[in-house]
Amino acid sequence: MKKGCIICGGVFGIIFLFFVICISTYFSIVNTEVSLRKQYEAQQNVVETTMDKMRKAIMNENKVTKDWADKFIQSVVAQSEGRKGGSGGNFVSAKVVTESNKLGIDSTMYMKLANTIEGNLSEYKNAQDRLTDIWREHNTYCLKMPNKLFVGDYVNQVKKPEMISSATVKEAIQTKKLDDNLL
Repeated sequence: MKKGCIICGGVFGIIFLFFVICISTYFSIVNTEVSLRKQYEAQQNVVETTMDKMRKAIMNENKVTKDWADKFIQSVVAQSEGRKGGSGGNFVSAKVVTESNKLGIDSTMYMKLANTIEGNLSEYKNAQDRLTDIWREHNTYCLKMPNKLFVGDYVNQVKKPEMISSATVKEAIQTKKLDDNLL
């Protein structure tokens, strides 16, 4: 009789332990998914505020209008594309003088603002890259087994982020053709 109670108690203990492990695994999987989803939502705000900061930095640094700031950002992007092409310093200097003259400011102020924008553009790109990475991590987590059994349906709750980039890039991605004349 005593031996039967010990065996029943052992079996009950093993079943109880298995049940506790299953429940804690379930909670861990669900909590990690919630954490990744909230991280994704928060990163969307980071992307938005980074872009807003970039625009306001130009407007506040030179006390200019929104339209002027937009034109300035476009000129800096054009200038930085010239740098990416491996152009020499003389070309970049000429580009700075040309662009600063178009905007009616001296080249020193132009370079100061250009450096501010390039730094903010880099920060903005990093924020978008991080958003994509969080999205990928969330999807991978939800689709791996055994997670898929519990949170597989949550993959659709976090949509693939739409990257903000130039119209040229968007068109190239759609058409699968890129105009090689970048300069």
